[in-house]
Amino acid sequence: MVDEPSPVPVGREGRPAERGARPRPADTVRSPAAGGIELHKMEGPLLLLAGPGTGKTHQLARRIKHLVQDKQVDPKTIAVITFTAAAASSMRARISDPTQAETFVDRQHQPETICTMHSFGYRIIRQNVGLLNLSEDPSVVQFDATKAILMGDAAQLTGFERRHAKEPIACRQHGDCTPSDSRKCRICRSYCSILRACNAIDYDDQILLACSLLKGHASLAATHRATATHLLVDEYQDINAGQFQLIRTLSAGQEKGLFVVGDDDQSIYSWRGGSPQFIRGFEQHFGPAARVESLLHSRRCHRKILEGSLHVVECYDKGRRRKGKFTYQSPDGPPIFVHDVPSDKGEAKIVMGIIQNSLPSKKVLVLVPTRNHALLVCERLRRARIKYLAPEPLPGGGLPAVERAVSWVQNPDDNIALRECLEAALNTKESPVPSRWVRKADKIALRENALCRVSDLWKPLLEGGTSLWQNLTDSCQRDTVLAFLHTNLELLLKLFANDDLAGFLGQSSKSLEPWKHVADFAEEVGNWVSRFGSASEVGSESAVQVMTLQGAKGLEADTVCVLGLEEGTLPKDGSECDELAEQSRLFFVSMTRAKADLHLFHARTRPGAVSFQQLHKDDGQHVLKPSRFLAAIPEELCERRYHRSQA
Repeated sequence: MVDEPSPVPVGREGRPAERGARPRPADTVRSPAAGGIELHKMEGPLLLLAGPGTGKTHQLARRIKHLVQDKQVDPKTIAVITFTAAAASSMRARISDPTQAETFVDRQHQPETICTMHSFGYRIIRQNVGLLNLSEDPSVVQFDATKAILMGDAAQLTGFERRHAKEPIACRQHGDCTPSDSRKCRICRSYCSILRACNAIDYDDQILLACSLLKGHASLAATHRATATHLLVDEYQDINAGQFQLIRTLSAGQEKGLFVVGDDDQSIYSWRGGSPQFIRGFEQHFGPAARVESLLHSRRCHRKILEGSLHVVECYDKGRRRKGKFTYQSPDGPPIFVHDVPSDKGEAKIVMGIIQNSLPSKKVLVLVPTRNHALLVCERLRRARIKYLAPEPLPGGGLPAVERAVSWVQNPDDNIALRECLEAALNTKESPVPSRWVRKADKIALRENALCRVSDLWKPLLEGGTSLWQNLTDSCQRDTVLAFLHTNLELLLKLFANDDLAGFLGQSSKSLEPWKHVADFAEEVGNWVSRFGSASEVGSESAVQVMTLQGAKGLEADTVCVLGLEEGTLPKDGSECDELAEQSRLFFVSMTRAKADLHLFHARTRPGAVSFQQLHKDDGQHVLKPSRFLAAIPEELCERRYHRSQA
């Protein structure tokens, strides 16, 4: 993201400063409420409301330099918390760049701690594993699918059905943990017991356990507070309840050092517990000394783009914080183009024309609600031999399934890898267990009962036994399902031990069924080779990026095209008030990636496999309505273009 100091002074209303006036760098942001004090020098607790492209990263970097250079603060007492590992690396690179005088800090005076919240939490856990009955370097369960398997087992171990695992999973993602004897808490405790028996934690535990350790051990809390006397937090609008508690615990008694930046208009991660309420309640949370100031100079978006996007969130998010009047690095620019296109094919054709007209001098970002919305555009880019970057999911699940089997045969005591292998074997066509897709009550009951017997394999381990494999070996003679699993996986162990590569691959294909057909295997292998073979070629050199709306945060481009803006897609069907507010913020984030040209698209027809909607005219034609968000953009800020169907 580009937020370097502006070379052109700009007046309060977005006009260039008069000739002869002494210029002041745009990043020298001063607070009228604080008597002209530069914001990065203000005492905390301080929240900087940083709109898109207003220089929040630069302010954080300047805060670091101010602390170590002007205030002579020991770098070991400064902790900088970012939302992603990439942001942490970017911050380290920014303060290490000697060409940027305002932010450069020599390496020996840089904070030791510039990391994500989760890695900060993991550090606390790893240093105190004995207090958690863990061994050194516990493994971290990262994948949602693995978590769902283990939580389903935990539900059955506590006497509930596997479907009840969804509630504790959601609760842990939100980080709002209040222990009780409720069903979700009982399941969660059982799940945690399984993890601890495997010397493992999950992604959420990195925050939850760190909070628990600091809350339960005063000396430990004091030790870690000493490393965060000055606590700087980026993307404050994305924190969940657990992360908020960690911030409050670390800053307790030293709130003067708390400096956070964020924008409630860009809070779009409610599905993992992120909430704008932590920004909106900042003064309430941190008391009368808490200050909230706004960064109001837009370096990225010109006036029409930012004002148009602000109108959308102002209309649909009534709880948002007012920011004040923005000034602009580029006070004027082209209108926002709103395209009403006949179909997704027409959409792809027009987007391709925009891309070709923008290259090679401009960077282009294409944003889509789902990956399926991007298929036609990506196809045209490939045919035109235009390099593009489009982050995709794994090119199939077959090779990852085989990798888990390899992890287990290399270490038969890897209980989590074995449990993943058991799940794969249970879902093969030769499995005696009904498919996970069955809908009849009797079949569902049969599957639930069979999986319950698999879940019971954890019991001896939780009582101090050896391994899940040993429990399966001891129990397989008494149950046909367990016998099926043991027979298949025992063959994998023997073939691996005998270094029988052909046999091992063949048995993996049979036992785990990673591919249904040879063609599926060939396609996945080809996709893996293609992806990694071209990674260095495409990478950062690509002038075109194709991203989902959720994945676009932190990006920017000269030209941005946003596709799929139809009712039922954005916003989704049946959205409640809070959901509608968040989806308007998602649209705001998407619009404000644009520096110069912004094109918004809605198609009148789109395949049902993409739109997942069943709306038809009387003649049976599939018809979509434009998103209501488009109507919230004032007419004077946009140009609406109707594209006729081609005969």
